[in-house]
Amino acid sequence: MSKFPLFIALCVALIYYSAATAGNPALEILGGGEYAIYSREDVASPLITRRISSGIGYIYYCESSDAAMLRQKFTHIDGESITLNNKSAGEVFRALNYRHVSGSGGIFYGYSPRGLEFIKSGGAKINLQIAERNGTTVVGWPVILGGY
Repeated sequence: MSKFPLFIALCVALIYYSAATAGNPALEILGGGEYAIYSREDVASPLITRRISSGIGYIYYCESSDAAMLRQKFTHIDGESITLNNKSAGEVFRALNYRHVSGSGGIFYGYSPRGLEFIKSGGAKINLQIAERNGTTVVGWPVILGGY
């Protein structure tokens, strides 16, 4: 049996995975803060500062400076978030080049066609959520899956 079809299938899978993760925002560009990665995978790494079971998966926390390296440990990520101090929702939308879709009372939703994952809310596509409270801003894609 030829190994060529297996090689082609592996290449296609790697290209698909690269495309699926490339369009989602790398939230660590927003600056320092606690970073969370949501996944159903059980991953171990010294970069993880804490891990919480969410019942259907795990929330992995790390320093934002370690997020890119930790992200490489996963084959599928359900979402990501970062907790920031003294950064407004408007600053986040501009920095990530996302369009404000809706929101009030400190909770805002945005969308960008670059983000490959999204949910629908009131008929609108959403793939970024921002929560502001007492000088702290939590930003998540496609939405904040942990607490804020």
